[in-house]
Amino acid sequence: MLTLIDTLIVVGMAVAQTGTIHEADGPYRHTFRLCNGGTEAVSLVQGYTSCHCTTILFDKDQPIAPGDTVDVTLVFNPQGKGGDFYESATLQYSTIEEHTPENISRTPAPSHPRTPENITLALEGTCITSEETLLRQYPVRISDDIRLNTNRFDIGFLRPGDTVERTVAVLHRDDGDRRELFPVSYTVGPDSPKGLQHIACPISIPTKGGVVSTTITLDLVVR
Repeated sequence: MLTLIDTLIVVGMAVAQTGTIHEADGPYRHTFRLCNGGTEAVSLVQGYTSCHCTTILFDKDQPIAPGDTVDVTLVFNPQGKGGDFYESATLQYSTIEEHTPENISRTPAPSHPRTPENITLALEGTCITSEETLLRQYPVRISDDIRLNTNRFDIGFLRPGDTVERTVAVLHRDDGDRRELFPVSYTVGPDSPKGLQHIACPISIPTKGGVVSTTITLDLVVR
């Protein structure tokens, strides 16, 4: 299958389906093949990725004659990236004449110069996080089935009438390591005592076996 995108053609699909990968297996690599389907030589000028976890590898400024192909590789580092992911990279390319220094020095600039074209490649799939990473991301054990990313927040200074909101991430070990977010909020009452306060905010977490209750502590100073 050929996907036509401006001059460059992606031989295959521009979005590669990785399926399920495992963090413990290390970085995942996929190589895309691009073909110059135009009538002028082009080269890849610059590349950008959607996240620092993804690297794009290509030969910068290598001439790609009409009909020739070039390989571009995306490397996805799944460390700490559990769950579904979609990581993309944008390549900029242009004709050789548009950006070669010697041509710029000897040829007057056109009245309407063409800007580099873009082509987007991506990796899409699901990552299974390693046990070590899960325990590091969710260090608070509530039960065999429930873990939290934290059970305490350092809020800082508040005044009567102020409202603070935080979010607790819950890991359901009994449900395929499903992650769930729980909001926690607190409003300082008009009669709240001044000074350092440790506010216990209860939350109830539905599980397969019932409901697990715990408290989230907000450390704050009332002015």
